[in-house]
Amino acid sequence: MMEDRLQKIIASRGYCSRRRAEQFMLEGRVKVDGKTITELGSKFSTDCKIEINGKILLETTIKKYYIFYKPRCVVTTMFDPKKRKTVADFFKKEKIRLFPVGRLDYDVSGLLIMTNDGDFANYISHPRYNFNKTYQALCDGEVSKQQITNLLSGVIIEDNYKAKANAAKIISYDSKLNQSLISLTINEGHKHHVKNMLKSAFIELIKLKRTNIDILDLGNLKPGEFRSITKEELSKLFGKIKIQNIGEKQKWE
Repeated sequence: MMEDRLQKIIASRGYCSRRRAEQFMLEGRVKVDGKTITELGSKFSTDCKIEINGKILLETTIKKYYIFYKPRCVVTTMFDPKKRKTVADFFKKEKIRLFPVGRLDYDVSGLLIMTNDGDFANYISHPRYNFNKTYQALCDGEVSKQQITNLLSGVIIEDNYKAKANAAKIISYDSKLNQSLISLTINEGHKHHVKNMLKSAFIELIKLKRTNIDILDLGNLKPGEFRSITKEELSKLFGKIKIQNIGEKQKWE
């Protein structure tokens, strides 16, 4: 039987992404054949017995992929100790455990991918593949062309890091409300990345929504609704990252 790194086996069984699996391992929440494993480089047989939080991790051959319109004031986790509403609350009827790819802040709405394919989640969220993410920001006051230029040329955010927008533009300005609507596209994912960019450009944010991840968009979805990602969309995403084997040996739904 083949051997592989434990975090990759966990991801392939559809429990979470590799990065999340690594976090679980470091927290001492993962056991193989009854032994707690915290070493990230550990390799095991791909059919080994894995437990996470005391529950046996079974493999599934059915992979699911959804575009979810996350509402504001919803936590991008499957469980929240503060008892706030989570993304998991919208998928209670699903028999297969799903998890979010990446995250959106509690007060940010918009497009979130939900899946049980850990390898897919790993590739979509990995910075080397440069998947563009587009946001719409409702801002207080009239955003100037110079502020948009600053976002494109780069602004300093955390730890003196210079962040640039791939694209940015003013969509509209409401003179009565004195509010601007702008769009901003990035391919990075630092914590509070877009919020910090707007702050550094002296743009006062009111509300933020993610509208696109690469070719995926919200379409006609309303907050709290979701739809399956089509095979055609998946093929385009896989083609972009030049991964030909993901999904070939799996049953698609």
